[in-house]
Parts: sequence; C-alpha cells; structure tokens
Amino acid sequence: MSDWPGVGLVEACDDPRILGHFHLWPAQRALLARIEAGPRTQVIAWGRRGTKTTMQALIGVWACTLRPGLRRFLRPRERGYAVGVATNLRQARLLIAAAQSVIDQSPLLSQLVDAATEDEIRFKTGHAFAAFPCSARGGRGWAIHTLLMDEAAHFVDSEGNAAAEPVWRALSPATVQFGGDGRIVVASTPFGSAGFFADLHARAAAGELPEAVAHTAASVDVNPTLSQAFLEQERLVLGDEAFASEYLAEFVGSGGAYLDPAVIDDAVADRDVLDRQHGVGWVAGLDPAFSSDPFGLAIVGRDPKQRSRLLLGLARSWQPGRVKPTSFEERRQVEDALLDEVADVCLAYRVSKVLTDQYAAAPTAERLRQRGLTVQTVPMTTTSKTAVFATLRARLNLGQLELYPQPDLLVELRRLRSKFTAGAASVVNPRVGGSHGDLAQALAMACSAFASSGRPARMSRPGDLWLDVGGLASSDSGRMRDYVETGGLR
Repeated sequence: MSDWPGVGLVEACDDPRILGHFHLWPAQRALLARIEAGPRTQVIAWGRRGTKTTMQALIGVWACTLRPGLRRFLRPRERGYAVGVATNLRQARLLIAAAQSVIDQSPLLSQLVDAATEDEIRFKTGHAFAAFPCSARGGRGWAIHTLLMDEAAHFVDSEGNAAAEPVWRALSPATVQFGGDGRIVVASTPFGSAGFFADLHARAAAGELPEAVAHTAASVDVNPTLSQAFLEQERLVLGDEAFASEYLAEFVGSGGAYLDPAVIDDAVADRDVLDRQHGVGWVAGLDPAFSSDPFGLAIVGRDPKQRSRLLLGLARSWQPGRVKPTSFEERRQVEDALLDEVADVCLAYRVSKVLTDQYAAAPTAERLRQRGLTVQTVPMTTTSKTAVFATLRARLNLGQLELYPQPDLLVELRRLRSKFTAGAASVVNPRVGGSHGDLAQALAMACSAFASSGRPARMSRPGDLWLDVGGLASSDSGRMRDYVETGGLR
C-alpha cells in the first residue's frame, strides 16, 4: 500500500469518504489541527466527557492509514505502531473499539484493515493500532510513531503506585525514531495540582518544553451537548472542588477523584443484586452507625468461574430512626433490632466473616457473634483507611471487581477524593448531606479481606487486617509496610 495517498487529519475529518461522518466542534477542530501541525508532544487537560477518547482514536487511525511518510523511518518489514495506553487493558481496548467504529463508517479506511482483535488493529499499510495497560514493562523496542496516553493523571499500577511517569519514560523514547513526525498525546482530566500529568502540563504551558504545547478546556467547551441541568446535577453530587477538577479541567490543590470515574463505570454490570448461589466465599464489610448516620453493609464474594475476580452481591444501608431513644435500654433495643436485620442478610449469604470498624465495635461484634457470625474489628486510622481503600482501587483498576447499579454506592465512589500531604497521599470520604460514605467504606473493607487469589484472607489474630493491595501480599513485610505508610502512592 505504498501508493496510498497522505491526507491531513482535519482534511480527513471533513471528507465524507474518509472521516467526514464526524462533525467537529471548534475546540476539537483546533486540537486536531495542532496535532497535525506539531510539535511532537501535546498535553491535553480536558474535562470529563470532553471526547478525549474519540479524539485519540481519530489520531491513531489517521497515523496508521493516512501518513505514508512514516514508512521512511521503518526498516523493511518493520511494523510501525500507534499505541493507546490507559488505566488498564480493558480501558485501553475502548480506544481500539472506538477506532474500529471510526473505520467501519469509512468507505476508504475499511479497505485497509488486514486483521483486527480487541487488542490490536493491523493495517495493510504496515502499521498497527495497539492497546496497552499503564505498565512500563511493555512496549520497549517497539517502533511507536504515535503514543496516546489516555487519562494519564489516573494511571495507577497493579500495586496502587502512580504509573504515568514510568510509562512515559519507557515508551516516549520509542517515538524518537520518527523525529519530528512522531506524536505523543498525553490527555487526562486533572487529578490534583501535583504529580506527573500536572507537572508536564504546567511545563508545556509555560514553554519550558521546546517540543510540547498544552491545551485546557472545560467539558462544555469541547462537548456542547452537555446540558446545564446535567452539569448542575454533577456539581451537587461531586461538590464544588471535585466538579472543578472533573468538568472545568482545573488543577485543584487538594487532589482530584480518588477513583477514575471511567473505571467505576466500566465495573458496573447490567444486573441487580446477586443471590447467594452466584458467588462463593462471601464476606461482609460494615460501616456501623446507629444515631445520626446511615449503617452501611456490603457483601462481596468470589466469581466461581474466575477466582481472582470479586462480585458485589449486595450493598445496602439503613437510615437512622427519626425518634431518638431516651434511655440506654431503648437504645440497645434499637441497635439489636438493626443488627439482627444485618445478621439475617449475612446469614442468608452464609458469609465466612464480617469486617467492622471500631465504632461501637463491642456491641456490634457481640450481637453478631450471638447470631453465629465470625467478626473481625478493623481500627480505621488515616493510614489503615487509605490502605483499605487502596485494595478497592487496585481491584477496580485491574478489572477484578464487578459492581451493579446501586445508585447510592456509585455516587459515594465517585465522591472519594485524594488528599496530598508531604510525601504521601490519603483518601478522603467526604460527608455530603445525609451520607458519610458508609457504603463505599463497607465495600472497601469487604474487598480488603480477600487475598490476590480471590480467597478470603486469614487474619493472624483478632483485630488484624489483612491487606493485599491488588496482589501485593507476600513475605516481603517491609514492602507492605512501606506501601501502607505512604498511602499506596509514591
């Protein structure tokens, strides 16, 4: 296909025979024009739902099919690559799926596909568009002419460590082979005012990097279809600071979303609560409260078909009664009645253990043990809380946790924030309205009880918390201690 003509990126988007089924909005057109013209590195801070994935799919397809000049940088029979890197492989595959959708609608480009899988599209032009997870271990030695880092500010490896800079260091040198014709696109919603993506964007914006430029746009400026009503609803759900990060693309100082919203969305299956027989090894996490806050329960088990995968069977909260007890006896009756309901649910799932935090630990554990349940109390300090939530984040990033559309839980997960202090990061579970994040904490505690094999982990003595952060558990206790003390980020 050496005679295939070169076509500019914006020109291709305007041509109905190529990519003309896309109607570019002004901000999209300006970005693609800059990608086409250069310089080599583009750092894009756009708000959520700002079409970043679509833009990168267009860039990857264009590079593989409409830039024949790239062939001169390759040895005979050497294949050139556009590589899409995302928070995990499942997320990176969305870039490939978006690219395939682009190709399917193009009368000309559809002729150029040689072979396609969910991980890679190979073209007759001698190039391929491939999906990578955010790992520095892959891609070395590849001829990468187009490197696309999608949601780079949210890159976290399987151990919970920030991964964008290692990925950058591993893969960006592969583009040097293509000189000024290579392209690197680092795109994300912001995630705090520190870290690799924030620093790279700031340096590009200040002109400190000679081969890089920065772009910033709020979601509505890039995607005019977002209604004001939708944005106001998101502001109410997330709060002003998180909204500024997610939808206004601002680098807010205290940190961004703790969990990538796209990863949360990707974990949600089209189902309802699971019955006991659909999982094995059920474990319950509790966030108990009896007076003013909701009482949270999450029950998590193993997928019988895939032992490393966890399933959320049930997430439920109980609201406190409007009438407050007036005596110790009345209060105990109310508490025992609620705990009996919780016990009934746990017994129906035949849970192997119940994890609860230190709040009202003695009466909670006593009542549940009376009902025949095994209870472990987990002291929730700032360090242990962050480590418990790190297990949840690792499971989600690895695609090892399936949720269902429980609206209160999903709102709480999206509301979790990262807080950066000197040398460490911690998780903040904010109180909004009548919610104090009870379901999110209950889910995190339940997930922390599982070892990397998916089996419930054993506790060495009552009150100990087994932390296996995305498979980190090993005999290397020093490594685990460092992980917990740094809050899972270095």
